[in-house]
Amino acid sequence: MPKLSIGVIGVGAVGAYHLKGYAAAPKTVQITAICDINKTRLDEMGETFGVAPEKRYRDYKKMLANESLDAVSVCVPNKFHFEIASDVIQADINILLEKPITLTLAESRKLQQNLQEHPVKFMVAFSHRFFMANAAAKKLIDKNAIGKPYMMRVRYAHTGPYPGWAQSDWFYKKNIAGGGAMLDMGIHAIDICQYFIGPIETVQAEVKTLRKKIQVDDNAIALFDFGKQAQCLGYMEVGWTSSSGFTGIEVFGDKGSLRLPMGQEGVLTTGITKPDGSTTQKETTIAGFNGFDNWPLQMESFIKFCLGKKTVTDIPGIDAGHSSLAVALAAFESAATGKRIKVKR
Repeated sequence: MPKLSIGVIGVGAVGAYHLKGYAAAPKTVQITAICDINKTRLDEMGETFGVAPEKRYRDYKKMLANESLDAVSVCVPNKFHFEIASDVIQADINILLEKPITLTLAESRKLQQNLQEHPVKFMVAFSHRFFMANAAAKKLIDKNAIGKPYMMRVRYAHTGPYPGWAQSDWFYKKNIAGGGAMLDMGIHAIDICQYFIGPIETVQAEVKTLRKKIQVDDNAIALFDFGKQAQCLGYMEVGWTSSSGFTGIEVFGDKGSLRLPMGQEGVLTTGITKPDGSTTQKETTIAGFNGFDNWPLQMESFIKFCLGKKTVTDIPGIDAGHSSLAVALAAFESAATGKRIKVKR
């Protein structure tokens, strides 16, 4: 069977993860071409992943025009997602687009329209769906293992993009990134909330720059209401100033709960405590892998998606990317106005 011909646009810190994932599947994938405006980084990644000098591009339009590609990863700064993704789709090439998919809902809707006219396979890089524990938890929720969920909490926090990992300071520039912790970690938290529970209907949020001297937010919290049918509330805390504390997901239902620490084993707790003090609670490990397995599984899943094969968890498509962006933008609006905001999609 012929190998998938792959291109990667943007080979910085995130693009390197994509390249590693493709390189791990040499029987099904060929990394054909790469593109980046930073020639030093371009050549470094070209040498590391065996991409010939003539296949290393500084201009992605030339790469799309010159190469016969089956799929492309787009891993550039947020501001450029819309233009590049539009060109990849219109070239009838399958695409894995980093989050957030765009910076405005108008741009996101245009991508949706492009996909109607050019129905390529489109995946958003919501990598947190691909932690094994999270994938297992989704199946348990769907099987009613914890009953009807009524509360979900997500805390995603770290010390922020740091020198030596990020190739520049674009994460901290408002005109390029669009936002800080909210659009970096928050967009992941929003997606996993909606993936587990359903669409968020209203948001009340605080989005602030508390510690770092940067143009964008370094911390954000948000309260979610999933609506009358779901009868579930949610809480999100994200930040770029934390080096400690719980990081992960908790979901509480009428018959049990799920605790999903990031990069560790997930735990399912079932049973109840009776009024007399006796308990039937039981804890079960739901995923045996202990470590950061999400990036390899994400890339493996995109490859399988392109090949028409079954994947471990559902593929996040354009609608998931659009819906999560809508919630994030509603959170910014809430923080600016001090009001609870109905999500406009």
